[in-house]
Amino acid sequence: MKKTIIGIAFAAAAACGCIAADAPAPSIHELIDRQIKALQAKPEKMKLPPYLAPEKDFEDACREAAKGGKLILVSIGREACGRCQVFYEFLRRGEVKLDPAKFSLVRLEIDDSSHRSYFFSTFTPPDNNLPFVGVMNGDRDALSPCLSGGHTPAEYQTMLKRAAAKTTSR
Repeated sequence: MKKTIIGIAFAAAAACGCIAADAPAPSIHELIDRQIKALQAKPEKMKLPPYLAPEKDFEDACREAAKGGKLILVSIGREACGRCQVFYEFLRRGEVKLDPAKFSLVRLEIDDSSHRSYFFSTFTPPDNNLPFVGVMNGDRDALSPCLSGGHTPAEYQTMLKRAAAKTTSR
C-alpha cells in the first residue's frame, strides 16, 4: 500500500512537471514587471528627483554638485523602460545606496535631444540597452565607465565606490 501511494505521488509530480515544461517561459517584460513589483513591496528609502526639467540647465546642476564637493550619478532613460524603472527602484528602496553627502543624482530623459547631448558628451555606452548610468565630477569628467542595461545593485555599488575612490586618490 505504501509503495502504491509513493508511486501515485511520484506520477502526479512527474505529470505536473510535464505540464510546467509545456508552459511558455515568461517574457523578459514579465520578468522585469515581477522584479519591479517585488522591489515596490519594500519600503521607500529615498525620494528621487524628477527628470531634469527642460528649463533647468545641466551645467548649473554640475556646478551645484561641484560647489558642494559632490560627484554626479547621471542616468538617462525613459518612464516606459522597464530596466530604467528597475534601476530607479533600486535607488528608491535602498538596494543601491546613494550617499547624499557625496553624490547628486541627475536623471535625464533619452527622448530629449539636449539631454542626449549632455550625456553622450561625457559617456559612451557599450550598447543600446537603457538605462545608461555613469558617474562624473562637476567638470564633467567621467569617473566610471558607462553601465547600460540591467545590472545588479552590487554592480552599481561597485561603480559608485570606484568613482568615489578616484576622487580621494587625486
